[in-house]
Amino acid sequence: MKKHYAAWLLSLLLLSLTACSNNSPTTTTNKAPSNTTSQTDNTGTKDEQPATSSNSNKEPSKPSAGSENTPSNTGSNDSSTKPNEPTDDPTTKPTDDPSTTPTEDPVTTPTTPEFVPPYTFKYPDAVRGIYVTGWSAGGARMQSLLKLVDDTELNAMVIDIKDDDGYITFKPEGDLAEFGQPYMRDPQALIKTLHEHNIYPIARIVAFKDTVLAKKHPELSYVLDGKVWRNGNGDGFINPFLKANWQHNVDAAILAAKLGFQEIQFDYVRFPEGFERKDKVLQYSMGEYKDKKPTKFIEEEKAYSEATTAYESALAPLQTAYDTATTAYNGSKTDENKKAMDDAQRALSDYKKTKPAAPDFSEKERFTQLRVDAVTDFVHYAKEQLKPYGVKVSVDIFGYSATLPEAPGIGQNFSRISENVDVISSMIYPSHWSDGYFGIKHPDIEPYRLVTEYAKREKEKLDALTTPPISRPWIQDFTASWLAKGSYIHYGKEQVDAQIQALHDSGIHEYLIWNAGNKYSADVNYTP
Repeated sequence: MKKHYAAWLLSLLLLSLTACSNNSPTTTTNKAPSNTTSQTDNTGTKDEQPATSSNSNKEPSKPSAGSENTPSNTGSNDSSTKPNEPTDDPTTKPTDDPSTTPTEDPVTTPTTPEFVPPYTFKYPDAVRGIYVTGWSAGGARMQSLLKLVDDTELNAMVIDIKDDDGYITFKPEGDLAEFGQPYMRDPQALIKTLHEHNIYPIARIVAFKDTVLAKKHPELSYVLDGKVWRNGNGDGFINPFLKANWQHNVDAAILAAKLGFQEIQFDYVRFPEGFERKDKVLQYSMGEYKDKKPTKFIEEEKAYSEATTAYESALAPLQTAYDTATTAYNGSKTDENKKAMDDAQRALSDYKKTKPAAPDFSEKERFTQLRVDAVTDFVHYAKEQLKPYGVKVSVDIFGYSATLPEAPGIGQNFSRISENVDVISSMIYPSHWSDGYFGIKHPDIEPYRLVTEYAKREKEKLDALTTPPISRPWIQDFTASWLAKGSYIHYGKEQVDAQIQALHDSGIHEYLIWNAGNKYSADVNYTP
C-alpha cells in the first residue's frame, strides 16, 4: 500500500514538473533574423538588424539617435521611401522558402503618413490651359483670367511658383524663405479659388535659368573672368551637373505640391543656349559627372561589341570561301574556277562594306553626352522625389528637340526626357523656328502647316516609346515683331485657331497657350 502511495505521489510530481516546463516563455519562434541574413526594409537599407521581441504585440524598439534610419535622415528626400508602405514584421523570422512573403503585423509595422492634398481636382477631359505669371495670379488681372476660363472651354492655368528670375512667387517658410516675393500674398486662397472655379492647377518651376541663386552662390553657376556669367539678355543660370541645384528646384516643387497644385511643370530644363561653344571658356563644376562614362557610351560600346562579333562571325566563312576559290583557281585556271573566285571575292568585298563603324568616343562627344545625362537624370530624380505627393510631372522642351536625335548643346534628348515624365510640352511657337524649317519659307506666317509638320515628327518619337507621355504642346498667342519684316504676321484669333485645329487634326487634344503678359485673344475656338 505504501509502495502504491509512493508511486502515485511520484507520478503526480512528474506531471507537475512537465506542466511547468511547457508553460515557460520562449523566444524561438519570434526570433529576429540574424545579421547574416540580408534584408531590405522599406527605406532600402540592407543588412540592418531589426528590433527583437518575444511578444508579437509589442512595439519594436526605437532606433538609437545615431541610426541612419531615424526620421530626420529618411524624409521625403529619400527616393526609396514611399508613403504608407509597411515594413516587414521585425519580430517574425522569414521562412527558408523564397516564394513565401513574410507576414506583416499591422500593430508593429511603422508607416509614413500619406500626403493628403488640401483639395482634390478632377483631371479634365483634355487639358486646355493658359500661362499666368505670379504677378497676375496675385493681382487684379486674375479676375479677368478667371472669367476667360469660366466663359470658354479652357480649363487649366499654368502659374509661376518659381519664376524666370528664380524667385518663389510667394513668401514661404523654411529654407526657401530668402527667395520669396509677395506676388501672391495668399497662395492657399488662390488654390481654393481655382478649386471653386474647377480650374486644373499646374505649377511652373523654372529650373536652371535662375539669376537669383546664381548671384547668391556663384559656385552653383558659371563663372567668367571672376564674375557670374550671364547670357545676352542678362539672365543667370545654375548648373545642371550639381545635385544641390536639383534639390533646390525639387524643394520649390514640393512647396507647390503641398499647396495643392496637381501638376509640376519644369521649364528651362537645360543648359544655356549655345553652351557647346562656351563649355571650354566658362569655369564650372561637373560634380559627380566629372569622371563618369556617359550612358550613351555604355550603350554604344555594348552595341558595337555585339555588332562586331556578329560581323566577324559572318566574315569568316566568306573569307574561307574566297581562299578556297583562289586556291582552286591557282591549281587549275579554268573559266569556271575564275568565275567562282571572282564571285567569292565580290561577296567578300561587298560584305566588308558593312563593317560596323566605331562610335565617336571623343572627349568632345563625352562632354556633350554628359550634358544629356545630367538633364535627363534631373528629370528622373524630380519625378521620384515628387511621387509621395501624387502630382503629375511635366517638362517644357524646345520643339526642335523632337526633330533631332538630341539637342546636345543644351542637353535635351526628347525621347529620354519623355520616358521620365507624365506630360511632355514642346514649345512649338511658329515664330521660334528658323526660316526653311520643314521646308516652310517663313514658319511664323504658316501656323497650321508648321504645327502639322511638327506633330508628324513628334508622333514618330513618341510611338517608339514603351510608355509615352501625354503630348501637350505650348502654342503661340503673341506677335513676334522682333523677326525680320515679311517673316512674321500679327497673331490673334485666326492664328491661334489655326494652331489648335492643326493639333486636333493631328490627334493632339491637349495644349497650353503662351502670352508673356497674359493677354489672350478673344473668341478663340478652343475645341474644334
